Amino acid sequence: MQVVLSIDPSDSRTLQRQLFDQIRELILNDKLRSGDPVPASRALSEQLGVSRNTVILAYEQLLGEGYIESRPNVGTFVSSDLPERVMAATVETGQPEPQANDNYDVTHPLACAVSAQTVISPNRGKLDFDFWVGRTDASTFPANEWRRILDAKVRYGGARLAEYQDPQGLPELRQAISDHIGPARGVSARPEHIIVVNGSQDGLSLITRALSGYAKTFIHEDPCYQGARFLFQSCGFSMQPVLVDNDGIDVDRLPKTRRSILYVTPSHQYPLGVTLSLERRLKLLEWAARTDSFIIEDDYDGDFRYEGAPLTALRGLDRGGRVLYLGTFSKSLAAGLRLGFIVAPPSLAASLREWKSLASNGTPWLEQAAMAEFMNSGGFIRHLRRIRAIYKTRRDLVATSLRQSFGDAEIKGLRGGMHLSLRVPCRFGRAGEIEKEAARNGVGIYTPGRGGAFISPDHPRAADTLLFGYAALPEKNIRTAMAKLAGIAAARERVLVNG
Repeated sequence: MQVVLSIDPSDSRTLQRQLFDQIRELILNDKLRSGDPVPASRALSEQLGVSRNTVILAYEQLLGEGYIESRPNVGTFVSSDLPERVMAATVETGQPEPQANDNYDVTHPLACAVSAQTVISPNRGKLDFDFWVGRTDASTFPANEWRRILDAKVRYGGARLAEYQDPQGLPELRQAISDHIGPARGVSARPEHIIVVNGSQDGLSLITRALSGYAKTFIHEDPCYQGARFLFQSCGFSMQPVLVDNDGIDVDRLPKTRRSILYVTPSHQYPLGVTLSLERRLKLLEWAARTDSFIIEDDYDGDFRYEGAPLTALRGLDRGGRVLYLGTFSKSLAAGLRLGFIVAPPSLAASLREWKSLASNGTPWLEQAAMAEFMNSGGFIRHLRRIRAIYKTRRDLVATSLRQSFGDAEIKGLRGGMHLSLRVPCRFGRAGEIEKEAARNGVGIYTPGRGGAFISPDHPRAADTLLFGYAALPEKNIRTAMAKLAGIAAARERVLVNG
């Protein structure tokens, strides 16, 4: 079957996006109807003169959004059960990012075995106020101090730029990390057990490689960070989601499978924001010892704590060498630096070092050297104190506004981090509808599945939860955005309750 499509080289959109948008329009306008076959990827790539991979990626987006469906050994067709969101009016501020579909047949020629996580807001630059989770405030970056450190490193240590360094990371940075996480997170780590990586995703990739011969089952929180699930899934691990409730991952639901890998975010669960209780932390460690499994503890925003003393990290409680602690400077300093670290059990440190050597031969020297100097000089602690105060003020403003607008709504994630979650009371309708209406008014708020997280469709929080990343927005912008949201909430409650 041939369809009328065209590629415009002058279009600012990617080729993949052009194909996605055009096929979507054909479906919405009934030019392609439910049950109609769509062209084979090879035939369409030849028709348009583009790579087959471009067509496959566009089809993968259409699969994820629910516009088309793959029938193994038969073909790919326009979905027979289009979701309600397909028929809704398109938000003027831009198309939503597609959601990954975990049910596609990876042996089918139209399927793509790799799904990439969404870390950049799909509305970047399109909305007046965007509460995308994970964004930091660029204006808080200590640019002058960082520039002075870089200048001194290049001037007096520039010769090291011409040399390969230890792929495990600069010794002085590993020592500085050890000195920081000891008192801050209760993690006692020797520098020889620390591996410097290019952000947490690089760390996850190394762990995947190091443990691929040991385990084949990946257990994760539901919901969880997309990047972790998608990575292990693409590497052939079987997926085992486990429900998260108000106390974190439900330990009693953990499978008894031996030699598994469990991924958790215990300090500030991503994306719901809850904190894993001490009782469950201890049970997790018992489970790992009993099943001969490893735990990845992703402490992605553990440097931000606003209420009470933080619980000791899992790695700090671990006496059996079962926890790999994953830290990052992406949230505490800047994501563009691509700096993070793994605190490995002694049994895995050498293997991770070798994998880091094979994967990239190490992390750039200049950024490592600057970070070590920034930490050792006290600059990092001063920076953390300053931005903690700023982010706490913004958190308080968002939380207070949400309570005023949504009454007794459940708000989670207040103790720390850079985002919180709101459980929308039923009298305001579905969270996804509020998300769309807010976007039409220039405000970006997100349901978990569209906010960079994986969540099972039948999860109780999939339809009633909204996420608010508050760190990047100045107080003035937060007030304006919250006023708009308050108007939306009041109007919805008035219509839904009073008819």
